[in-house]
Amino acid sequence: MEMAQQLEDAFNSISNAKSLDDLRKTMRDLREPLGLANIVYHALRLPKTDALHPLLLLTYEPEWVRRYIENDYFKIDPVVIYGRRGFLPVDWSEVDRETMSAKRFFSEADEFGVGRQGLTMPIRGPGGERALFTVTANISQDDWQKRRFAYMRSFQLMGHFVHDRAVQLGGFRFANRSPELSRREKECLQAIAKGKAPKQIASDLKLSISAVQLYLQSARQKLGCKSIAEAAVISHGLELLEN
Repeated sequence: MEMAQQLEDAFNSISNAKSLDDLRKTMRDLREPLGLANIVYHALRLPKTDALHPLLLLTYEPEWVRRYIENDYFKIDPVVIYGRRGFLPVDWSEVDRETMSAKRFFSEADEFGVGRQGLTMPIRGPGGERALFTVTANISQDDWQKRRFAYMRSFQLMGHFVHDRAVQLGGFRFANRSPELSRREKECLQAIAKGKAPKQIASDLKLSISAVQLYLQSARQKLGCKSIAEAAVISHGLELLEN
């Protein structure tokens, strides 16, 4: 099955989750079809609560989760430290692994099968939410280098889907907005939600690339979102797009 179809099936499964436990199970079930070792959602800040790390959806081994929380590894995990202040995806191979604390941390993580390669994507939600979405894989460094840019695009969108569903199911989101989107705006967002690039959308809809980008930016602004990926997810959640 092609990655685009796998992701569309994954998005449908995420959207159909009826509880946070359902969403956790969905994430566990998606690992094998997507060729991943683990999938992790970590909310850093959410509306309606002042709690630290208010929501964690993890597929790691329970013993690693217990040890991570008990030792408050949030404070030394280089990926979390970078993700808190950054906006771009974090490739685990590019973070600090030279300090003594980082070496111990990654060595311990390896013992629990966290994953040889990892990619963490910061998420900024419409209500001021901040979260991290991570995927890991047990593939060689060479294979990872070949795949990671495709992973960034695909799993960044998936991260927004998980985030949107998690904050809704957890009751952390304020009242939804329902703006009016034009037919073209909906068509372009629907295509983005299916993993298509603007060039491909332009070809399918017989539009110029600049027109597609204009429709996407217009929809993003109407929805009050910071990115096109977030706009696609929010519009799906508000049932503004056709199934």
